[in-house]
Amino acid sequence: MNPASEFPAPKDGLKISHQQPVVLIGSCFSEHIAVELQQAGFHVVSNPFGVIFHPIPLARCLSETLTETTNERTLQRDDVFLSWDASSEVYAMSESDLKSKLHNLRSELKMALSQASVLVITLGSAHGYRLNDEGTIVANCHKMPGSRFKKELTPLDELAEHWEETISALKIFNPELQLIFTVSPVRYSRDGWTENNRSKARLFELCGVLEERFGVTYFPAYELVNDLLRDYRYFARDGVHPNELAVEEVWNLFSNWFFKEATVGLIGEMAALRRMEQHRLLFPESEASKRFLEQFQQQKDRFLLQHPYIRW
Repeated sequence: MNPASEFPAPKDGLKISHQQPVVLIGSCFSEHIAVELQQAGFHVVSNPFGVIFHPIPLARCLSETLTETTNERTLQRDDVFLSWDASSEVYAMSESDLKSKLHNLRSELKMALSQASVLVITLGSAHGYRLNDEGTIVANCHKMPGSRFKKELTPLDELAEHWEETISALKIFNPELQLIFTVSPVRYSRDGWTENNRSKARLFELCGVLEERFGVTYFPAYELVNDLLRDYRYFARDGVHPNELAVEEVWNLFSNWFFKEATVGLIGEMAALRRMEQHRLLFPESEASKRFLEQFQQQKDRFLLQHPYIRW
């Protein structure tokens, strides 16, 4: 089995180097790729508003960051203040502190988008929860009563409309920004298997529309894990979340698609240095261990001096 032959990289496609900052947003699977990029020495900003699964809150997160919105949608649960447009990781103990935190996060994300060369968007689900009183699809329900929401499978036209507006705004804001869309390989079995497949199909359609209209790049993470690997040894015990083996296969394909040969070489050098760094010393106080640590530090310093754009 050779994923690179089953999913050949687009000809004259996007190539990423260490000099290019990368922003990643979306589902939990995007964070796996963010970790791999960070370990490989890239400058990465990942999910500043936490994990967001649905395309519309994701698009709104970007568009409202660009416009520096002051109309934050907040709620209170017990004594904690949360945002309808962020995960539960983003909270405060007062509404004013939460709004200040959201403002700072938007400022940081806007700065990151202005400097980034690549934006990776991982779509999780087309099933959304719409607030009855406001009519907006939330990024997170924050364990509020189900009676406050209406669950839906959002129509393709509505998804496409939001993303067309957002991509147009991003192109104006940073004309050099390249967009990579992918669909999370995590299957949401709680929705039901048939319902999950319908949701994923809607996301595939959305990516196809955006490919055609804007020339964005589509990366087949879902297809690699669920159609090519297909074996439960690539999944966690729940049978739906990809495990480390699957993430490694996705990362290998990502590298094959988006890295130049020189970039792959630098990643290999850095991986060797990280193995040295993580090496367990049996006798840390011994002269041999001290020499090993000194040798590692010298090699690391020399490597970073030669490649100052690499993040350790």
